[in-house]
Amino acid sequence: MSTTAPTSDTVAWRRLCRVTAVAGLGSVILLFVALVGTHAEPPFNAPADEFLTHYRAPNTVASDFRSFVFTVALVTFAWFVVALAILLRRAEGEPPWRSSIAAVSGVLFLSLVQSGNEVAATFRADDLDPQIARYAFDESQAAFANARVALGSFAACCGWVIVSTRFLPRWLGWLAIASGVGLALGRISWSNYMWLLPYLMFWLWVLALSGLLLRRNDHGLDQPS
Repeated sequence: MSTTAPTSDTVAWRRLCRVTAVAGLGSVILLFVALVGTHAEPPFNAPADEFLTHYRAPNTVASDFRSFVFTVALVTFAWFVVALAILLRRAEGEPPWRSSIAAVSGVLFLSLVQSGNEVAATFRADDLDPQIARYAFDESQAAFANARVALGSFAACCGWVIVSTRFLPRWLGWLAIASGVGLALGRISWSNYMWLLPYLMFWLWVLALSGLLLRRNDHGLDQPS
């Protein structure tokens, strides 16, 4: 009984599925390494001296090793964003506007996350004024709040494509949409920690999607839709 060998195009799409899955899993693992065991952040209403103490602590996200791992995690997530957008573009068809918005939103998220001054504040912590430390903290938190809106747009657009094309199980698309809407609405009160729930939902979605893409790669991929 003869079997048809996969074409070079099919092999390329299978490889892209694998790259997307590995990048998704890798970004989650690296973020966990960067964040686990870090010094707890002070509350927004803490005295200025507490923010200075925070930046002088050796185990903050902005410390040398953790900031390096965090940066690598963000670059790995950029791979995930672009690779997933390409997969969704093929599934969506013409015009691929939702997958394009997802790609731009993901890149905007990465840009906003990196726009804070926490690394510089940690580097100069010994000479830092407490009020400057407070400002650096507030600026980084505000930038991250704006970044979560972009991340919500990425998740919602990805979920929309998944639900409408059934490229992947529909529940995965609805999970992404729910997470995206929650992340965007969390910007209304950016100093409130209610955003943590949709944020954790998003990273669970990344893990689930990456696992399903690995399974799809194992069983072959002729068409993503």
